[in-house]
Amino acid sequence: MEITNGSHTYYEIMSQGEVWKKVLGKCSAQQKPIEHWINKTHDEVIFIGCGSTHYLALSAAKVWTSLTFEAAHGIPSSEIWYYPISTFSNHKPLLVAISRSGETTETIKAIEVYKNKYKEENLVICCYPESRMVLLSELALIADDASENSIAQTRSFSSMYILSQVLAGFSSKNSKFIEELNQLPSIFLRTVNKYEPLVKELGSNPFYQHFVFLGSGVNYGLASETMLKMKEMSTSISEVFHFMEFRHGPLSMITNQSLVVGFISDLRKNEELKVLRDLKALGATTLALVENSSGVDADYIIEINSNISDLARGASYLPFLQLLGYYHSISKGLNPDKPTNLSSVVYL
Repeated sequence: MEITNGSHTYYEIMSQGEVWKKVLGKCSAQQKPIEHWINKTHDEVIFIGCGSTHYLALSAAKVWTSLTFEAAHGIPSSEIWYYPISTFSNHKPLLVAISRSGETTETIKAIEVYKNKYKEENLVICCYPESRMVLLSELALIADDASENSIAQTRSFSSMYILSQVLAGFSSKNSKFIEELNQLPSIFLRTVNKYEPLVKELGSNPFYQHFVFLGSGVNYGLASETMLKMKEMSTSISEVFHFMEFRHGPLSMITNQSLVVGFISDLRKNEELKVLRDLKALGATTLALVENSSGVDADYIIEINSNISDLARGASYLPFLQLLGYYHSISKGLNPDKPTNLSSVVYL
């Protein structure tokens, strides 16, 4: 049967390998401008965004610190706009503003606050080269091939996240990391068709009423975004936690109708898998996203076998969980192209 509801969303999810290749192919021209930008005097880097791009900022900041060893923070744009006195310290930051549309009011206002305070230009990551944020900014990294018809961000999020990784890679002069990022399109093509049937089975199962996404370190922001995709597309109860934080109180929410998804890191694989085993013992169904399935006893496993680092491969996990939200939405008779109560751009 031909899919009508969600046709844009499905196409945008499944086109990510092709889009990532185009986005990465345009990055080499940005290396010198990025190196000029990072040489500005600064003590830290602040990444800002709203909704999905706030979660992107959380992971981007972790990537930044891991590669450059500089302090970095992911902050909602509204915190800078409304509460600059409790957001900015006496350090001098560089500002990276992230927005799919480049027109989000809170982020534009945050840029203005930053410029007024520090008399410095910012960098922007977005999908539309003629947007207001691009015009306000000194340097822009554009994922124009990732623009979307759907309201929920899928390929735009992953592509802008990859651009934030490129930014950190060029800024730290880490050519090996850039080489790893260039493998992401082929990893997508090799894995998405393999695991789509499993994801469709889980997403279409009406038994699951409670979705939990767990990720720590660089994966927390990505887990947060996939939590949001489930909320947006399917209006389901969906939560996100750091792995170890889930033991402190949230554990009481687990039932046999809970599906728990874990972004398993290489560094803390054993500890994170122990959390999944504990939740499985309480009745939850567990799904592990992992580089290598050795020693993994989750109910379901998505094994990437990317042969690239934790820090580089995060985007390769996203399509599976975007599809999970998509299929759960379809199973409830909803239209993931047009999530309830939402619009593509928030104007205030």
